[in-house]
Amino acid sequence: MCIAPSLGAGHPRTRCRDGRGRRMSRSGRRTAPLTARPPGRPRPAGLSHGALSLIAAWFAAGTIALLTGATAVVILLAVGLVAMIAAVISGWRGVSGTRMHSVVTSPLVATGDEMTWHIEVTGSQPAHLILRLAGDGGRQTVAHGWVNPGTSTIGGTAPRRGVYRAVEAEWCSAGRVGLVWWRRRCRLTITELVVAPRAAADGAPLALATDEAEGERVTSTHPGRDELDGVHSWRDGDELTGIHWPSTLRTGEFVVRQRFREHDERWVVHARTGTTDSTAEAARVRHTLERGLAAGATVAVQVDGGSAVDLVDDAAVLHWAARFDPHDSAQPTLPWWKRAVLVSPEPDRALSATARRLLSIATAVSMLMVLEPLGYGSTAVAVVLTAVLVAALVTGSRRQLPDVYRQLLGLVAGVAVGAVLIDFTAIDSVGASLRYLLPQVLVSLVVMQGFECVDRRGARVTLACAAVLTAYAAGIRIDDHLSLWLLAAVGSMAIASHQVGRHRQLHPRPWHSNVTRVVSFLVAAAAVVAILAVVPVPRGPAQLTLPTWLTELRPTQGRGELAAADGSPLLGGPTNNRTSAAGASGYPGFSTTMDTSLRGDLGDEVILRVRSPYPDFWRGQTFSNFDGRTWYVEDGTANVKADRTEGPDHLLKLADGDASLYGNDEMVQTFYLQVDMPNIVFAAYRAKRVLLNAPLWQRSDGALRADVVLPAGSAYTVVSDRTEATPDVLRRYGDLARFGSPGRYLQLPDSVTDRTRALAREITAGSTTTYDAIRAIESWMNANITYDLSAPVPPEGTDSVDQFLFESQTGFCEQIATATAIMLRTLGIPARIATGYVPSSRDKVAGVWISRARDAHAWVEVNFRDPGWIAFDPTASVPLSGEARLHTIGADLAAAIGAVIGEHITLVLLVALGGAALLVAVRLTRRWWRRRRRGRWGLLQDHFAAEAVARGAPPTAANAQLAAAFTDDDAIAATAAALAAELDASAFSATWVDDDETYARTRAALRSLRV
Repeated sequence: MCIAPSLGAGHPRTRCRDGRGRRMSRSGRRTAPLTARPPGRPRPAGLSHGALSLIAAWFAAGTIALLTGATAVVILLAVGLVAMIAAVISGWRGVSGTRMHSVVTSPLVATGDEMTWHIEVTGSQPAHLILRLAGDGGRQTVAHGWVNPGTSTIGGTAPRRGVYRAVEAEWCSAGRVGLVWWRRRCRLTITELVVAPRAAADGAPLALATDEAEGERVTSTHPGRDELDGVHSWRDGDELTGIHWPSTLRTGEFVVRQRFREHDERWVVHARTGTTDSTAEAARVRHTLERGLAAGATVAVQVDGGSAVDLVDDAAVLHWAARFDPHDSAQPTLPWWKRAVLVSPEPDRALSATARRLLSIATAVSMLMVLEPLGYGSTAVAVVLTAVLVAALVTGSRRQLPDVYRQLLGLVAGVAVGAVLIDFTAIDSVGASLRYLLPQVLVSLVVMQGFECVDRRGARVTLACAAVLTAYAAGIRIDDHLSLWLLAAVGSMAIASHQVGRHRQLHPRPWHSNVTRVVSFLVAAAAVVAILAVVPVPRGPAQLTLPTWLTELRPTQGRGELAAADGSPLLGGPTNNRTSAAGASGYPGFSTTMDTSLRGDLGDEVILRVRSPYPDFWRGQTFSNFDGRTWYVEDGTANVKADRTEGPDHLLKLADGDASLYGNDEMVQTFYLQVDMPNIVFAAYRAKRVLLNAPLWQRSDGALRADVVLPAGSAYTVVSDRTEATPDVLRRYGDLARFGSPGRYLQLPDSVTDRTRALAREITAGSTTTYDAIRAIESWMNANITYDLSAPVPPEGTDSVDQFLFESQTGFCEQIATATAIMLRTLGIPARIATGYVPSSRDKVAGVWISRARDAHAWVEVNFRDPGWIAFDPTASVPLSGEARLHTIGADLAAAIGAVIGEHITLVLLVALGGAALLVAVRLTRRWWRRRRRGRWGLLQDHFAAEAVARGAPPTAANAQLAAAFTDDDAIAATAAALAAELDASAFSATWVDDDETYARTRAALRSLRV
C-alpha cells in the first residue's frame, strides 16, 4: 500500500527540503510505503435514525400477543426477531470483508483547503468511510463518504495545523437491511501529511538586512511598487546567458526590477513560542514570509532570538509553519458528560420520493387490515385513505410546507379521522376499549405521523406505528384471508423499510445478487419456522382482557329456554330451508328433544371459529332421558333448574355430576360467531367462567343459555378447567357400576331388548375397568358400524338402538352415541348424550379451530366421579383432556405451508417460473433502456472507465488520465491513449463523424485492453 500525494494548485514546484532534511522533488510529490496495522474487529456502531421505534413496536406487538393470545401475532414477533438478527448480520457482513489497500492525496495543504482522497478498497458491499488523521494536530476527521468496492473518491477539507503521520480509516455499514450499523477501524502509518495554517491578515515583526557588498539598496513599505524600468543586473550565481524576464506585465510596456548595487535584500521574521495561540503566531509569520518571497527577497525565520533559518520557497514556508510550536495544536478532549450520546451513525437523513410512496402503501395496507374486521364501511375507509394520500402529497412535495403548518395539518387530519372512527358510546369496559378505542387511536396517530415523514427518522417511526397496527389486526382477525393480509402487510413494510434505508451511492449489483436475495429470503423464512418450532401455541389472552362483544342486542323471552336466531322458541327437528339449516337452528340436537332418526340438512358454512390451545367438544346441550327413539332434556318429573347472572363476567357453579377435583390447566376459549346463532353458549367442559355482554342462565345439567340471541360477528370467552384425564387415570376408578349413580343417568326405556344387553356384556367381557369397557364398545362400533348420513329410519314401534345394532348397522353420530350410551347404562355405567360442535380443521396462522354446520355432533359423556363428565366418541378425533398436547406454532406453520404447496404445486411452480422469467425480463429491459439512453459510444466510455478504475485510476479522472493506468507494455499504453483520444473526440469534437468502421475499430481496441 502506498500514498501518492500531489501538491494542489498554488504550491510552487520548487526544490526544498522537508523537516527531516531530505531533499524533495521540484514537484513536491513523494511516494512512500504505508505501514498498516491489522484491521480491528467489527464492532456495533449504533442504530439508524428511528430504528429504536421499530424495536419499541416489537415490544408493543409482544404486549398485544399477551392480550389476545393470537398465534398470528406470535408469528409476527418471530418475523420481527429474525429481521433484527438479519439486520445485525447484514451490518456485520458489510464491514467484515472490507479492506483498504491504498489512499492517495496531496501531502502539503493549508487548513481549510479542499482535499480529494482516492481510496482503493475491496469488499462485497458499499461502505461509508470516515478518514481521520493523527499527528501533531491531534485526531481529526478530514473526509467521509460512500466508497464502493474498487477505487473511489471522497472529498474533505484539510484539518488543523500540524504534521500527520497516520490515517485512521473507519468504515461503517448497515448492510442491505439498513438498520444496525457496524464499524471497523484500520490505522495506517503514512508519509507525513503537512498542514500549514492559513496566512493571517497581519504580519509578524521582521528585520531587513543586506549582504556584505557595499552600495545603495532600495526598500519600501510596499516592495516592488517603486522599482524602475530598465535592465536587470546579473546576480551572483546566475548563468552567463541567463535572462531575467519581466515579472509584471502592464498595459503597453514591460516592467522589470532593477538593482542598483550588487547585494540582496534579506527578511528575517521573528517568531515567538509559548504564546496562547501558536497557530495564530505561525499564521502571522507565514504572512510576512510570503510577502518577502513575493518581493524577491530571501527570507529567514528566527525563533525566540535564536539562529535564523533560511526558507527557500513557499513550500518550505508551509513546512515550517506546520511544524512550529505544535504543543497547543491538538484539540482538547471533551469530558464524558459533555459528549453526545445516542447519536446515530447513519450518515444520510434524506428520504427519497420512492420511499415516501412505498411508505404510504404500507401504512394504507395496515389500516385496511384493521378497519375491515372492525366493521367500518366504505365512507370511513375513504376518509382514512384520503388522509394518508394528503400526508404523502404534503411530505413528498419538493416545496416543503413550514413545520408549523405541516404539523397543524397533520393534527387536523388525525382529529378528523378519530372523529369518524371512534364511537364513545360503545366503550363500557376495558375489553371494549381494546376494540372500540385502541385501534381507532392508533389509526389516528399513524395518520398524524404520516405528516412527519420528511426524513428517515419520521419514516421509520411511521413504519413502527404501521407495524403495531398490523399486530393488532393480526390479534383480532380470525378470517380465512388473514394469511394474505399478513403477507401483504409484512411485504409492503419490508420493501418500504429497505427503500427508506437505501443509499444513492450504491454500486451496480452483479446478476447473482438476486439469487443471493432469494436464498437469503428462504433462509430467513426457515429461521422463522425454526424459532416458532419451540414456541407452543398460546394458551389464551390475558385474563384482564378476555374478549366479548355483541354486534346487536336482541333479548329472548323466558327463563333460559332455547330460542332460535330470530328469537322464536327453538323446538328442534330438521328443516328443509338451506339458509337456516346452515346454522345451529338446523341441527335437531339443539332443542329440548332429539329424535335419533333425524339428522337435518347441514352444509359446509363456517359456524364457529374458536381460539383455543386445544381441540375439544364444544358442548351446548345435554340429554339424560331416552324413550327408545327420542332423547329429552327434562326427566319428566321436574324442570331443570337454572340460575341467572347479569355479567358480563359470569362465574359458574358446579352442575350435576361436575368434577369435584379440578386440574391445574385452565383453557381459555374465545368463540367467534360467523352466523346468527340461537342463545346457546357453547363451551368445553368444565366451564367455570364466561365473559358475555348479556345476562346468562346456567342450568343444573351444565347447559348455558344467554338471555339474548347471538348475532353474527359477536364473540364471547369461556374459561374452563381441564381435568388430567388420561387412560391410566381413568382406569384407576375401576368399575363405576359398583359405586352407584343417580337414576336419571342409568335410566333405560322398556323397549331395550335382551340382545342389546347381551351384546354389551359380550363386547365388554374382558374389560376390568369402565374405561376399558368404553373403549371396547368404541372398537366394536368402528369395526361393525358404517357411518352414513342417509341411514334408514327405524320402523315405527321398534327400538331404535336394537334396529341400529342388529339390523341396519349403518347410521350417524346421534345413533352411534345413543347405542353406546344405552349399552353403557345396561352395564350400570352412568352416561348421557351431549350435543354441540367439534372442530374439523384448524387455521394454523390465525390459531383458531373451525367448526362448520356439518360438524354439529352428538357424543357420549360418562361420569367418572372426581374427574366429572368425560366425553367419548368413536367418530370424532378429539383426545382426552390429559392426552392433549400443545402443538408448536412452527410445526403448525410448516404443516400449513406444506399443505398449501402440496395442494397447489402446479400454481407454485408457475409462480416461481413466472417470477424468474419476470426478473430476467426486467433486467434485460433495463439493460436495453440503458443502452438506448447512453448510446453505443457512451457504453464504450463506461467500459473504458471501468477498466481503468479496475487498474487503479481515479473514477473521476479524464480520459487521458484513465489511459495512463494501462501500463502493461508500450503497445497497451499506446492503444489506451489512442482509445482515450477517440472517446474524447466523440464527446467534444465538432468535426467528429460517427461511422460503423470507426466504432468497430474502437470496440476492438477496448476488447484488447480488458484484463
